[in-house]
Amino acid sequence: METNNLHINKNDQGERIALTSNLLKNSGIESDVFENRLTEDMVKGNIENFIGSVPIPLGLCGPIKIDGQYAKGNFIVPMATLEGTLVASYSRGAKLINESGGCETMVHDDYFLRAVQFQTESLRKSEELIRWCKSQEKEVGILINNSSCCASVLDMTYECMGTTVIVSMKLSTGDAMGSNMSSKAAGIISDYVHKKSGLVKRVLVMPYPEDKKFIPARQKGKKVIARTVLERKIYKSNTRTTLGRLNEFINNFKSLLALHGSHSLNIHAANGMAAMFLAFGQDVAYIGECAQVVLESHFIDANYLEVSVTLPTLIIGTVGGGTGLPAFKAALSMMDCYGPGKAKKLAEIIGAVILAGEIGSASAQCAFEFVKAHETMGKNRPLFPA
Repeated sequence: METNNLHINKNDQGERIALTSNLLKNSGIESDVFENRLTEDMVKGNIENFIGSVPIPLGLCGPIKIDGQYAKGNFIVPMATLEGTLVASYSRGAKLINESGGCETMVHDDYFLRAVQFQTESLRKSEELIRWCKSQEKEVGILINNSSCCASVLDMTYECMGTTVIVSMKLSTGDAMGSNMSSKAAGIISDYVHKKSGLVKRVLVMPYPEDKKFIPARQKGKKVIARTVLERKIYKSNTRTTLGRLNEFINNFKSLLALHGSHSLNIHAANGMAAMFLAFGQDVAYIGECAQVVLESHFIDANYLEVSVTLPTLIIGTVGGGTGLPAFKAALSMMDCYGPGKAKKLAEIIGAVILAGEIGSASAQCAFEFVKAHETMGKNRPLFPA
């Protein structure tokens, strides 16, 4: 549901539940799905040795105004987290974005990667194997395209290390996250090349275990950018700091991160990303790749500061995996992001919320309110018996 009249009442849980029901009214899903207990039949294919589920608090962030290629309008975004102040901080950033006219978003690429390693008997055999594989790309592509309703080969590349030949595929996986179908495609290549080339001594690795760890040369998924322009007077009236201080803070902390060798030049993008992955039934372990977000800021003129986040790797889906389980399906449906044709829309919403979180956190730190906010809102001090 996307409207211009969305409001989250911070003081009334009943109103928030009513809002959730309203967001779900066209989906056929009731809001009490978030209280639902999973059964063993529901989670077949998601987990083994099932005993129950562990509740994680779910809150509402926003609204946030987005003008994207796929996401357009005002969105209330569910976030699941145990960290007090997180949803409040992201919502504050969303308010600052909204007051400045919203944010624009873009998905500019989308693919998955898989690779297989073959060993040959000599360097000459490796050279011959690469030539043979190139001559078979059309046939291999047809086999892979026929193996799944979503997978299709976009490109194939080759590397050689000693007598090891690495055959790498770039695949489109539609609205699925794509890990399993890409691994299946790697198996097809492995069998085809091993059986038909006559040049393979043995298959060394199938598939190459590149997932869920940051490898700069193997970034994959959706490439997402979210951008807003903050206006000086509006920003000052909604915070206790200034645009100049915000810009200085962003560029100073990034320099220090670079000095210390960080690849992740942002404040806490992994925080919001994890909260959304948990809410939307995504594979949370992919945060190991997806958290490499770059936050940027610069003045357009004296009164306007452009702030953007670039997500070079966002690995998500709106079909398959955990997305069909009741609560996750409902969370996606609240933003009309469940099912085919919705993955890029979801990617743009995630990018926009990450931007809001960076602005919200940076603004609190610039005003020296970050620690105080966590002390007053974000600490759960359990009492243990003596």
